[in-house]
Amino acid sequence: MRKIIIAVFGILTCCAAAAQSMDAQPRREATGVVMPSRSVALAAKIMGRINTIHHQEGEGVTDGELLISLNDAELRADLASVQASLGEAKAELKHAGREEARIRKLYRAKTLSQDELEDAALIHTANRERLKMAQAAVAKAQAQLNEAQIKAPFAGIITQKDAEIGQVTQPGTMLLVLEDHSRLKLRTKVKERDIPHIELGQTVSVTIDALSSKTLLGTVSKIIPSGDLSTHAFVVETTLPRLDKLYPGMFGKASFNQ
Repeated sequence: MRKIIIAVFGILTCCAAAAQSMDAQPRREATGVVMPSRSVALAAKIMGRINTIHHQEGEGVTDGELLISLNDAELRADLASVQASLGEAKAELKHAGREEARIRKLYRAKTLSQDELEDAALIHTANRERLKMAQAAVAKAQAQLNEAQIKAPFAGIITQKDAEIGQVTQPGTMLLVLEDHSRLKLRTKVKERDIPHIELGQTVSVTIDALSSKTLLGTVSKIIPSGDLSTHAFVVETTLPRLDKLYPGMFGKASFNQ
């Protein structure tokens, strides 16, 4: 009987020690919000009236797809004008080149003076520079015309629209928000005492409240090596696996104990 009591006491002691060890294990947890891998606010770079909005909120778009078209009639007219000036500059340069060659030939025959040759060469050079200016004007007008079409910089989903047909855009004013939902991440703020124990590539258990606290296995993809001066918390981002009904804005909890 004595041996049995000693054995039971030993088992209880081991269990208590194990429980104490588990209690001593630090719980490295942090709450955060699900975010898209990329998000951009799209704005017009020029002033113009919106003619067409090709996609609405909630719609997916491909990389380079046209989202908003501005009225470009005036821009097209400007482009046509500078293209005409470019044509004139090319013709004038060609004529000045022929004239310089003719005068140089006469100068060699001692029919014309050095001053006349220098004047012809100067006119030729001036026309060459005029051509460069005309080419630059065409490039600028073409760039302005291109800005009348706002395109998607990457494939994603339109999550916000502050644009209406007929609206006059102001440079820099947000019109659409485009988000990339192909990869989502949980952005958390981790206490300073926990940050030394978190590494890039570390596996993280993530629970999402809106999905009945479903547990996902994510991977630490970013650690911002600068803490908040008031809270002493560090931003850690965890890449999440793809899951139906998992959306940006959802609340989640990350456990870094693994």
